[in-house]
Amino acid sequence: MKNTAGILFFFFFLLLHPVFSQISDTARVALPAKTDSGKASLYDKFTNIFKNKSYVIAPELGRKPETGLSGGIYWLQVFRISPNADSATRKSNTESYVDYTEKKQLLAQVKNNLIFKDERFFLKGTNFYNKFPDLYWGVGPNTTQAMQQSVSYDLISIDQRLLTRVGSRYFVGLIYQYVNLSNVTYSPGGPLDVLKVSGYQGSVTSGAGFDFLYDSRDNILNTYKGLLVEFSSVFNQKSLGGDHYFNNYTLDIRDFINFGGRHVLGLQGMVDYNTGDVPWRQMSCIGGDMLMRGYYYGRYRDKLMIAAQAEYRFPVWRAIGLTAFVSAAEVEPTFSQLYWPDMKYVAGLCLRIMINKAERLNMGIDSGIGPGTSGLYFNSGEAF
Repeated sequence: MKNTAGILFFFFFLLLHPVFSQISDTARVALPAKTDSGKASLYDKFTNIFKNKSYVIAPELGRKPETGLSGGIYWLQVFRISPNADSATRKSNTESYVDYTEKKQLLAQVKNNLIFKDERFFLKGTNFYNKFPDLYWGVGPNTTQAMQQSVSYDLISIDQRLLTRVGSRYFVGLIYQYVNLSNVTYSPGGPLDVLKVSGYQGSVTSGAGFDFLYDSRDNILNTYKGLLVEFSSVFNQKSLGGDHYFNNYTLDIRDFINFGGRHVLGLQGMVDYNTGDVPWRQMSCIGGDMLMRGYYYGRYRDKLMIAAQAEYRFPVWRAIGLTAFVSAAEVEPTFSQLYWPDMKYVAGLCLRIMINKAERLNMGIDSGIGPGTSGLYFNSGEAF
């Protein structure tokens, strides 16, 4: 009989935080003192954004199980929006790429983490376009390889979150999400069309909601110490321009324990839960290069996903480092159906090469292996 062991595992994981980590005031980033610099013109305010920044613009070579080899252009920009901010204030960044893959996929993405003066406002988001031949296995934790179906589509996704600071490291704010899945084609006779899964002919969803964030991380790109807790709720409505009613609730907790220098233990727990008429492409998924590396993204999907991962990051020689990780996750329709023996597991080892010491930007190769699955990833940045 199914039970709640998966939930107990998740909350046991979260208890590691108070046992192993002490988040002191020194781990929290000091806010800059206000300065009276006089009024600036609109032109000055605009050009100040591009002062005191760092760039990484380079050809990109990547690999994921979902794409095979890919190549394109990568652009990272790190800067302070306020030129008067002191060195303790976290920097903003935008991260963009355009790639074409050996599977004839076109991928374009822009991520933004914009921290405004005195950290009073924080605008973070991910926007992407994918023209994507993909694979689909159906819904649930027990889908088989024989159920695999090829599907292609065009996907536009916008997720923007505007938060305002309400405490030293506390933010609350609003979310807007828009997802347009179009030009859907698939090999006939698979679970997508036979079961007439929601969104199998395409979908448009538009939703708004609320976000709560606590963030004491010392660096957004590559954290050495600090804690992040984020809870969000998004309500997708036809009145906002979509064609589906459903709600999404996400809890993401990340804790980073520093043992000196670049020796870091990173812990993450996540719950992603949907209710209502959820299109198949927006169901909670296992896999990808951020969570459950080694599984194809979307190999398992359902309305609920619960996951935990831990990784130990350490230097080896100069700019070269390694990361060892373990992850566990499961999908189910509801919390009451979570079942410990169904949990999926992976472990892996990752190579890291720090290409920008000042901004802590790493390039690397990640490998993940689990029962009956494996994956190799060439990527920039960290998984979380």
